[in-house]
Amino acid sequence: MFQPASLKGESPIPIDERLRNRFLILYILIIIISFIPISFIEYIYIIFLWTPGVYFIFFLLLPFNILVILHFLQISAIFTSKMFLIVVNLLHKPVEGIFKRSIKDKDYYYWNLRNIIKKWPLFIAASNPFPWFKNRFALRFFGVKIGKRTICDNCWISSEFVEIGENVIIGMNSALISFGIEQENFIIKNIRVGNNVIIGAKCVVLPGTEIHNDVKLSAHSYTPYNSVLEENKVYLGHPAKEKTKIK
Repeated sequence: MFQPASLKGESPIPIDERLRNRFLILYILIIIISFIPISFIEYIYIIFLWTPGVYFIFFLLLPFNILVILHFLQISAIFTSKMFLIVVNLLHKPVEGIFKRSIKDKDYYYWNLRNIIKKWPLFIAASNPFPWFKNRFALRFFGVKIGKRTICDNCWISSEFVEIGENVIIGMNSALISFGIEQENFIIKNIRVGNNVIIGAKCVVLPGTEIHNDVKLSAHSYTPYNSVLEENKVYLGHPAKEKTKIK
């Protein structure tokens, strides 16, 4: 039975435990580099405002300072991660396909490497007080295509091989997962969602799914691997099937 590789955490970007320690230094390096710009900002803030006579301004601007630092850290983490991703993708281009879930398999190995590079910025983005920052900015920066007027702030979306059209609504706690495990195979397939689609709460869209325009996927449904949901129809169930009668 095909199943998602993981739904654990704030975003479905798991790391194979056999490779986690191997990538630990890289993960720490990304964190350290992302803190460098805000260190200069904080240094200037303290130098100019932590002086006799203006202490009240220091504390008055402190909430604003914290908000600015949070966003600078997120942007810095995203740009740092992107620079590493460019280098890694030059070494091995991400591709769709069915691969062996083995650390000797290059596609599986580099998929884990890409995940460890993106894990810190996506973790930071998930802590943003503005929920749209993660799905409408961070994921787009990593190549996920999200159309205009799309609402997807409270769902999980894989950080690659996902295309979402315009005027789409994705319900709370739903997941669009472009990877999965089937026994010893590891599968990466693009997910395409058309325009004017409504996906209910707690749905799971599996790899290779194509959802055409004006489709409605009822809550608590999941799409099978490589499924096609035809235009202007309603689907529901486990797995999702066309609903023939609408009451």
